[in-house]
Amino acid sequence: MDAMGTFLWGCTVCAVLIGSAAARAENIDWWTTHSLDKAFPDSVKPANAPQAIALKAARNDTEDAQVLLRTPKGLTVAKASFSLPDLQGPDGAIIAKSNLGAHWIWYTYVHNNPPANKDPKTFLRAAPGFFPDGFLEQPVVRIRDEWTQPLWVSVTVPKDTPPGDYTGTLGIDLDGQHIDVPVAIHVWAFTLPDEPTLHQTEWFFPANLAEYYRIPLFSDACWTWIDRVAQDMGRHRQDTILTPFTMLVCMTQQADGAFAFDFTALDRWVEMFKKAGVTWIEGGHVAGRCGGWESQFVWSRFNIVGSDGKPLDTGTLSEAEFEPYMEAFLKGVWAHLKEKGWAGRYIQHIADEPIPVNEKSWTERAGKVRGWLPGVPIVDAIMHEGLDGFIDIRVPQIQHIKPGRKENPKEATWSYVCLYPQGEYPNRFLDYPLIRNRILFWLSWSLDLKGFLHWGYAHWKTWDPVPAAVDVSPWMDATGGSIYVADRQPLPAGDPFIVYPGRDKICSSMRWEDIRNGMEDFEYLHMLQAFAKKPPKGMPRADRQTAKALLERVRNEIAKAPNAHTQDASELLNIRDEIGELLGRITPYRLK
Repeated sequence: MDAMGTFLWGCTVCAVLIGSAAARAENIDWWTTHSLDKAFPDSVKPANAPQAIALKAARNDTEDAQVLLRTPKGLTVAKASFSLPDLQGPDGAIIAKSNLGAHWIWYTYVHNNPPANKDPKTFLRAAPGFFPDGFLEQPVVRIRDEWTQPLWVSVTVPKDTPPGDYTGTLGIDLDGQHIDVPVAIHVWAFTLPDEPTLHQTEWFFPANLAEYYRIPLFSDACWTWIDRVAQDMGRHRQDTILTPFTMLVCMTQQADGAFAFDFTALDRWVEMFKKAGVTWIEGGHVAGRCGGWESQFVWSRFNIVGSDGKPLDTGTLSEAEFEPYMEAFLKGVWAHLKEKGWAGRYIQHIADEPIPVNEKSWTERAGKVRGWLPGVPIVDAIMHEGLDGFIDIRVPQIQHIKPGRKENPKEATWSYVCLYPQGEYPNRFLDYPLIRNRILFWLSWSLDLKGFLHWGYAHWKTWDPVPAAVDVSPWMDATGGSIYVADRQPLPAGDPFIVYPGRDKICSSMRWEDIRNGMEDFEYLHMLQAFAKKPPKGMPRADRQTAKALLERVRNEIAKAPNAHTQDASELLNIRDEIGELLGRITPYRLK
């Protein structure tokens, strides 16, 4: 098994099902469905449900499907195994077993639907209840009888795979009953780039990880987990990592007033994520609110070692007194990044979500940072239209981005979602249909956005002020414990995290795989747009017209606006296949 608990083709997966008496395994219902479907424990086999997996993919692409098993009352034991080590293709080509995998899906308990979702059509079903999401790492699970259990199946197509059709059989043995699930994937003759075209950052806080696993921050055990995070992010096409400079860099004030730096932990962090494909450094926030939501921004204090080897008491310093320390720190980090050759992929936060009442305190600090770090793009999630001249990467919530807007040539626009927007807008909440997560990346293309941001990669930390002695597991509470906090609105289910903590690995989720699929969809659209703008020599006129028509359909129908996009998973998957078929035809002309 790899670091995500992938069950390799050929390994054995067992499932123990609890019942009052033995039952014939022949009574087990099974069927297949696509990756955007969400089954529930009470889901039953639809009429004429398919019993085969049929996928289409580019090279350097991953596609997914599900096998659903519904157990009869009283079934006691089932055993599942995957047959055939490889998928067989044209002229002896194969897709090797290391690129094939499956995971049992865990049902997470959702306590409440988002409060702004008054229309039942905006969520899958009313909470409380069980919703499918997390991938289990262990090969043995217990499942109630009269229960539907999803198995997530994925195929990753290596870059050097010859195009054509590949087939195999997923064999499942269930308590004496053998099920053969035909698996087929058509590989198109084009390849997705290694480096994402759309920037993506899911904020990761190493202190939360250390607290969850009860290990010292930046201990060897902690670095092992950070490496697992980096590998997981790289597999899901995340290219930007929130980097807590003040935790990773030790600054010491010497007797003569100069500063010395220890960059050992920072270098380990950057190199670890860079090796995994996460190559952009997103400097953490250097300021924060001094009180409530409408309070002013002040410099964030951090640990500084004095010449006597003891920490300085920076909490007693005024803003003016502390500012030289912040300046020296950022300039020191900036010089080091330039020395290491990393400065060209560095962006810097000031403070999160400024609003009009505290805009001046934000712009004052942004102006200082711009002077200290000339040429470094300033990025922040923003809540209003101000900040002109002080921000280079503007990140509004997606509901505030209008189709056809005029882009400031001196700025780039990303989008973000968090506990808002709700209602008719897309988001990644656990009780939403998966298409409302994946469509975020189609909207990123149609709205000409350059990146996507979310605050919660793995915020497994118990939410303050829940007592520290109370363990709140994301496997059991999808709100980070916020439902127990009296003075705040509970977070929507799934908002604090997109992955789950395993015993030995980072466990993915349906939503996280859906984000990876959305990032791959963005590449399809970006490649097709490039062909439409500059057709390869010899490309048929009919294909040019088809390309333009498909792009217009996406822009005007599929992903027209944040509150006007398709809700039909089949429609989205079908147009993706149309784009893939066209790219497969067009790409050979470029190679001539």
